[in-house]
Amino acid sequence: MEKGKTGKYLKYAIGEIVLVMIGILLALQVNNWNEYRKSQTQELNLTKQLLEDAKADSVFFESRITFQKIRDTLFNNLLNLHKQIAVDSISKLTVNENPFFFRLAYQSNLINNNPDAYDLISDHNLKSKLRDYQAKYDYVVHSIELSNHISEEHNVPLQIKYYSKISEMPEIIKYNDLLFAVEDEETIAKFAVFKSYGINYLIQVEKFLKTNNELMQLLTTYIENNK
Repeated sequence: MEKGKTGKYLKYAIGEIVLVMIGILLALQVNNWNEYRKSQTQELNLTKQLLEDAKADSVFFESRITFQKIRDTLFNNLLNLHKQIAVDSISKLTVNENPFFFRLAYQSNLINNNPDAYDLISDHNLKSKLRDYQAKYDYVVHSIELSNHISEEHNVPLQIKYYSKISEMPEIIKYNDLLFAVEDEETIAKFAVFKSYGINYLIQVEKFLKTNNELMQLLTTYIENNK
């Protein structure tokens, strides 16, 4: 190294080091930005999937509400016949459901298809609503399983008890064809129990659908804001 040029080489070396550090920092920044964009894209795709599954849940459980309301009307009419209320107007109506056996079904596309959604979503409002969604669904599941248990425990004995009567009933059943059941105190008590458990299920599903609607609104807003 020539005499008097040490300072120049030192400055050159420092400059090289600074340029390398700047290059490294820029590369890290670009990498972080790419990872962030990748994460945002994944989250956006997840929210779109969640929205589709939430819509499917809405359709399914709306149908369950319709089914349960039909059953509630069935047991209301049977209890009224037992009490001799509006006998003439009820007895000739068609029975749309079997009072001696039922089993409620349940499923959630959103929960079944997206088990890691809560951990993958970063939006605070969505995370909170997903937690609420799971809790409301758990209540629905509990009410359904309880109702199904009661049905299995008490409906099978009724089918055995009324086997001959049930087998003789016409293809299109009217309430008048079920008078043998409403005249029996034990049977009508079981119908009252079925009705009460059905009402509990109906309440839980309605609460779940309210949360379902709120979640769909949040997901729609998130998707619109992050296109």
